[in-house]
Amino acid sequence: MAVIACVIGLALAAAWTSTASAGTSFVDGISDQKLGEWSGNYLDSSGLFSIPFPSFFSATWVGSGATHLRYARFVTAPDAIAQGGACEQNLVSWFRYATLTLHVIPVIAVWNVTEGGCVNHGLPSTAAYTSDIAQLLGYLDTLGAGPVPYIEAWNEPNSSSVSASQAAGYWSAANAICATDNCVAIAGDFVDNDPDQGSQSFAPGCVAGLTFNSHLKPYEVSYVKALGTARPAIWGFHPYYAVNCEQSTSVSTFEQNLPTPAGQVWFTEVGAWECRLGQSPARGAARQQSDASYLVNTLMSSTNPAAPAHVFYYGMAPLVYTQSCSKYADSALYMGVTAPGSLYARPAAATIYGIDSTLAAQTGAATSVIASAATLNGTFTPGGIYEAAVSFQYGKTTSYGSQTAVIQEGPGLTSRSASYGIGGLAGHTTYHYRIIATDTNGLPRYGADASFHTP
Repeated sequence: MAVIACVIGLALAAAWTSTASAGTSFVDGISDQKLGEWSGNYLDSSGLFSIPFPSFFSATWVGSGATHLRYARFVTAPDAIAQGGACEQNLVSWFRYATLTLHVIPVIAVWNVTEGGCVNHGLPSTAAYTSDIAQLLGYLDTLGAGPVPYIEAWNEPNSSSVSASQAAGYWSAANAICATDNCVAIAGDFVDNDPDQGSQSFAPGCVAGLTFNSHLKPYEVSYVKALGTARPAIWGFHPYYAVNCEQSTSVSTFEQNLPTPAGQVWFTEVGAWECRLGQSPARGAARQQSDASYLVNTLMSSTNPAAPAHVFYYGMAPLVYTQSCSKYADSALYMGVTAPGSLYARPAAATIYGIDSTLAAQTGAATSVIASAATLNGTFTPGGIYEAAVSFQYGKTTSYGSQTAVIQEGPGLTSRSASYGIGGLAGHTTYHYRIIATDTNGLPRYGADASFHTP
């Protein structure tokens, strides 16, 4: 029955997404809790442009394109609705914003959390857990965005004093509820912060040859055994050590000990830490970028048979949590200074977002042409988070020889127009010109050659 329920739930939840994938080549999920902080503005790296972050985020990261975010994840208490107050309100605000404004697919994770106004009521009995989850899902289902498609049975049970058998019991209870609530219960959701080095603290503390046979593996084996014949459709994993130590051993250990058939693996939470403050020696931006690149180009590689089906990354965090290595949010891609207030892209943002696939330039017709002057026109599309700089080349041949001043145009995905007046031209002469759009990485896009003739 558990296997059938899980497969049925996966099929029904597919209404939220257009494709099913064995692996993703881009980060398609986000694990932000602090959507309230998004009321601030995004400032581009030049400091010249201020854009409301919700609008910026929606335009550059969220949508139907092949490299856009599709999922959003929120961690709350299993009894969030029973607790009420800020615990319930923060969850509801996030859920409505994620589903009704950003139109992303929600994933709810539960935990004995003390964040977001919630009180830690300890580990519930399986009976209490069942009642809490039924109430939680039932309430969220009434908010106008459709039924919750995915629920993570328990966040990081191997790191939160939950026995493997109890954690498996939570999944079985959530899976039974999903059988009638049109959702999929995500199993596991383990974190790889327990290597064989035992109590070694993660700040992050990496050593060569990390292995996970003394902690992660035994917990997982016990969890799988407690599931009996059930075969979850989705397994969650948090590969922090794998990313920040650039060693894939925890991922391979986790996947080798899943039951057969294993179903999909999702990296439901991950990030590359910068740790510029609070750690000696500091990691810094270059290491954060290197770790992010390892995630994208190695763990998520299309040539890696163990690549995850979906990956959730931390997107935005207030300044108090960034650069200090004191919290997971130190790996966030955007940094808030005040709340509300300005937000800034951190170095790994471009690495996680992917290659610049939207930057484009189209040359338009020249206007206001007189014997000595003309106005050059064109359109361009910035490369997502990569703000564009626009200029025109012109001259008497297709070698051009002259170029207008460069104008900074900011980030985005929407096509915009550009014009520039030039002078000092010769009469009765043909001039060639084209528009150029360049992103912050120096990547240029050239419009087609065009020409005009001065009278």
